[in-house]
Amino acid sequence: MIHGDRVKRLREKHQMTQELLAEKMRIPLNQLQEIEDNQREMNPKFFARLVEVLEVSDDDISSWKHIAVGATGNKVRALRKNKGLNLEELGTLTGLSPTYISEVERGEKVASISALRAITEVFQVPISLFIGNKRKQSVVGQKLRNARVNRGITQKELAEITGLSTAMITHLENGKVQASLDSIEKISESLGISICYLILEQEEVEEMIGAITPEMREILFDKNVQNVIGSICTFSKEEMIQVLNYVHLIKNPFIKS
Repeated sequence: MIHGDRVKRLREKHQMTQELLAEKMRIPLNQLQEIEDNQREMNPKFFARLVEVLEVSDDDISSWKHIAVGATGNKVRALRKNKGLNLEELGTLTGLSPTYISEVERGEKVASISALRAITEVFQVPISLFIGNKRKQSVVGQKLRNARVNRGITQKELAEITGLSTAMITHLENGKVQASLDSIEKISESLGISICYLILEQEEVEEMIGAITPEMREILFDKNVQNVIGSICTFSKEEMIQVLNYVHLIKNPFIKS
């Protein structure tokens, strides 16, 4: 656990008052004061915001490995595959070695803060996505249950489609177990939902939307654009390839595909 006096030293190192840090972290001032006075335990969400606001380095926080990192490897791998990148390509974009990324994805290494920061910049996701959160399992379970019910599928039917046991589906929906990447992929494919929908919380989605430029946000929220996006979500793999090839042709009319 990171003690309050260490938070205080980091704050003072960046020449911030408690009021300013609390404002930047979007937390009540009294909460920060209680943490610095060791009257309140720092949770992973607080730590994630501290990392972002104070640009905490690996050297600043020697106890990083003791902060809960919930299924970091699975999330990195899911985001990488969702973006269609292999280990070498992600390594080039982040400046990390493919071997290191592979070890993080397999859970053999705990990603450093600097590595996570590089990864979040590539995928444009908040670093809090990789910081352990006890709510994560229950959130995934709730989304899974809602998606299944909305499609009129029973737990038994979903188990048969995915090849998972009915007991596993039940445990996942109740938040009793943490879903592996393979399970998430099978479930998302069976229910026709994205992997990111399952692993991202609403607050994280809002943070990502907040990072979009006003012009792009206006385009994305246009009713006609949303209808098109909704239609694309129902496309088969072959149809999606045709659409992407067409877009590529429009953007690069003089380049042979």
